[in-house]
Amino acid sequence: MLGAEGVLNMRKNWFRRLLLAYLPVLVLIVCLFAFVGIVQLNDLAQKEAERSTRIYVQNLHNTLEMSLRSTERMMLETISRNPTLTSFVAMESDPEFTIELSQLLQSMVNTHSWIHSAYIYRAGDDVIVSNLTKLPLASFGDREFIQSHLSDTGRHPWSTTRAYRTLSHTESEGAVISMTKGVPINIYGRALLVVNVSLSELQNFLRQYGKSDMNFLRVSDSGGKTLYEGNDASFGGFGEQDFRLLSEYTGWTYQGGLKTGRTGMLLTYLASPYFILGFLALAAAIAWVVYITRRNYKPIETMMSRIQRYNERFAESKAIEPSSDELHYIEQTLSTIMEASQAYESRNEENSEYRRLKLLQELVSGEGSVDKDKWAQELETVGLGAGFGRAYVSLFEIDKYVDFISKYSRKDQGLFKYALKKVIAETANNKGFLVWQEWINNHRMSVIAIDGPDAPLSETDVLAAYDEIRLWLEQHLHLTVTAGLGPALSRLEDIAASYETAERALDYKSALGGNRVISYREIELLRPDDLYVYLQYVPTIAQSFRFGNEDWKEQLTGLFAGLKSMMLPKEEIADILTYLNYYFHSEMKELPSDYQPIWNDEFRSLLSEQDDTLETLDELASFYIRTLSDFAERLQERKQQKGNQGVVHRMRSYIEQNFNNPDLSLQLLSDMLDMNPSTLSTIFKDEFGEKFVVYVSKVRMEHAKELLRTTALPIQDISEQTGYQHQMSFIRAFKKNVGTTPGEYRKTYI
Repeated sequence: MLGAEGVLNMRKNWFRRLLLAYLPVLVLIVCLFAFVGIVQLNDLAQKEAERSTRIYVQNLHNTLEMSLRSTERMMLETISRNPTLTSFVAMESDPEFTIELSQLLQSMVNTHSWIHSAYIYRAGDDVIVSNLTKLPLASFGDREFIQSHLSDTGRHPWSTTRAYRTLSHTESEGAVISMTKGVPINIYGRALLVVNVSLSELQNFLRQYGKSDMNFLRVSDSGGKTLYEGNDASFGGFGEQDFRLLSEYTGWTYQGGLKTGRTGMLLTYLASPYFILGFLALAAAIAWVVYITRRNYKPIETMMSRIQRYNERFAESKAIEPSSDELHYIEQTLSTIMEASQAYESRNEENSEYRRLKLLQELVSGEGSVDKDKWAQELETVGLGAGFGRAYVSLFEIDKYVDFISKYSRKDQGLFKYALKKVIAETANNKGFLVWQEWINNHRMSVIAIDGPDAPLSETDVLAAYDEIRLWLEQHLHLTVTAGLGPALSRLEDIAASYETAERALDYKSALGGNRVISYREIELLRPDDLYVYLQYVPTIAQSFRFGNEDWKEQLTGLFAGLKSMMLPKEEIADILTYLNYYFHSEMKELPSDYQPIWNDEFRSLLSEQDDTLETLDELASFYIRTLSDFAERLQERKQQKGNQGVVHRMRSYIEQNFNNPDLSLQLLSDMLDMNPSTLSTIFKDEFGEKFVVYVSKVRMEHAKELLRTTALPIQDISEQTGYQHQMSFIRAFKKNVGTTPGEYRKTYI
């Protein structure tokens, strides 16, 4: 054995291992995140700078164009609303009128500080009236601009930069950009209204509002001439990655860039005191890891001390020699303790609850006799010991279990199941009998009611108690259950048969409905009708649905009502639904190709894979009618898009009213509708998915089957009433469509 010094050496050994396991990982992760953070921040700074440039350029562009557009709107409103301009075009030349017109132009100049001047030119007599004077075109300094724009409407609204002067022999009054509008609006050649915007005012605006410590801007007109350029010694020139914006309104190009050295400022920031704080934080984290490692090692040290004291106390017994690895030493000690207790655990592996469940499974399986000596204690505990009188086996099932597990958490589900067991136990105790109840799966619980020592237990007592339990659960927990009750038994060997009967009674839940107690006597009294009678309706319903007859829904409702009256178990109902789905899928295959995707993609899977929550026939009937109605509406919408619904409706009505006419043919139908037989045949095939003669034959057969089922008319009369002149022709057609002769078909309904 190791002394205190040996234990101390082991502690230091494992403590170093923990530190060497944690610290390199911590440092590596911190360095990795620091590197990734620097790269990401640098990239983010670059993108943010580019975004800042784009927003900077777009804001200046939007502000500038808003002002220029307001000038254009002012010109258009003046032209359209002020009769003075119209009078000028009409050759008005009165001096007072000229003064009024000049004042009008001056008011336009005063609307915006950018506007340098405004004038109007009249082509009728080559006269110019500006906001300052009136003079002939020959003396006007802007004569060339007027002549080039008098009939040119294909340029941008605003001209390129140009020099402006009022008189031809004077110096330039400054650079301007101009907008021209014909008077009246959009009529060039008669008069031209010109507004000049001062370039220096635009530049002052851009210098004032475009000032930025990070960005530079250059604005060029449509001719490539620079209107404005903000630059200083830190600007390195525009590059290919700078942001460019071409104005569709003015034709100007806005180009923005970053000043030299701005994108590299991030690395300077990274060298700030924040990084020093980061490194100090890393050192603090390392110190914290050392502290936590020492603290987390404390339980190991405590266990080592206890094991050491245990070995010293029981030195005479076989002890484990410590190794240099503390955990390995602890593992060896624990393995020894576990091996020592394994024999005890194997003898007590199955607790009483587990053994009762095993006993129940053995009883209900019916495979051989139960070893009463082996299960004597459990049988006595549950009340089935020697001398028990009468017992009843039943199965309780939670209704709509799929909704139950989706609505409640696993914890709440456990509480509901616990409450169900408690309610059954307390009700049985109040009624004076014993119960043995075990959950055999997630949603079914087996309950064996056993009479008490004082009074025998009757079936009526059990049914009344179970119904009371069901009502209490519904009222107080909003939980519904269905119970199946088997016959009474007095021997353990009869439990399996009674359990099977209770299980079969519960299978009739689909037909009888849930939230009730189903006794074995109810299913023994059932006398099912001939199922073949109802199955004969399935092809008729499917065909009626495909043809678009309005009575398919009534027929389907009648089918489900008939199935409900037969009181079929769950397995047989599932088989009938499979048969129903098969015929619907077969009929839908006869639809035109452009209608079939609606069925195959959206509705076929719904019918083939009914929801597990549909537990009763009423729920299944509602589901089928709702689903098929939705498909019928979708199909009707698609047919209406084709535009043939009127013709189709008339064809269907005519065939339904005249199916008994032996001369009914496609030619007769085309004459009635005044349509080409070939065109009518194509429409018929597209809408009904089959040829005219096949459809008429099916309609006649459906009426023939109805007459065979409901009347005693001779076959000859029925053949004549369904459009067949000869009885043999009718019999051959009937056997081809139905698969049997009319006489054999009638016998199945007698």
